[in-house]
Amino acid sequence: MNKLARPMQGMKSSPHQPASRSKFNLALSAVLSAILLTVCVQSVLAANSEPTDQQIIQGIDAAVLARARSISRYTVQEHYFLYRNGEANPAAEETIQTVYLRATGKEYTHLSQSGSALWRAEVIDKILAGEKDLNLANHREGAWITSKNYELHPEPGRVQQNGVQCIVVDLKPLRKSPHLFNGKIWVDASDYTVVRLEGIPSQSPNVLAGQATVSREYIKIDGFSMATHAQAHSHTFLFGDTLLKIDYSGYKIETDHSASQ
Repeated sequence: MNKLARPMQGMKSSPHQPASRSKFNLALSAVLSAILLTVCVQSVLAANSEPTDQQIIQGIDAAVLARARSISRYTVQEHYFLYRNGEANPAAEETIQTVYLRATGKEYTHLSQSGSALWRAEVIDKILAGEKDLNLANHREGAWITSKNYELHPEPGRVQQNGVQCIVVDLKPLRKSPHLFNGKIWVDASDYTVVRLEGIPSQSPNVLAGQATVSREYIKIDGFSMATHAQAHSHTFLFGDTLLKIDYSGYKIETDHSASQ
């Protein structure tokens, strides 16, 4: 045993072992540094991919302005249905052909109407008159959903709305107006165009009895956010429930570019 032990005790470490261990440590350090660098870069990219509140607000302003400057004319059919106290059939109904010209505003052609003439006159016709006044060239900018008319407060995160990845933005009007809403908008996270609006007018429009809750849906048509459905609901002790629904269809849009071709 002692004879066997002596040679083993006399064995020495290879002179190459410290160099090999040093190379291994350097390689391990390089790998760890690369992993750490990748994690840092990914964190920076993730942070940069989320826009700031100010960038979202600027994007909304730019999207509204681009739409207003691009569309020179459009036509659309608007179908109005007025329901009273939960009844299945509308108390009044009207179909309108609307022509919008950027230079002059809106003009209406009445295509059909039915039901109560009183409710048409007191609700639908007054809404049309208000819309016509609002869309005059020197009035329309006052109803835009932009930072000139609202305090805009984006909510964190993203939500799905009508199949679109959206950012929810809280609206607080800078002044009282029947055309400015306390509420929310859903904007497309890719280009900040409006997908949905919900709110209460900051000033009663004096059309529906009581304060109205308003919603409006939008879709992209020829690249522009256009209303496809809207409704307003109110309730008072005197008049009961009033529900107005509006469907928009058959858009034909002209831009400065298309008009010049």
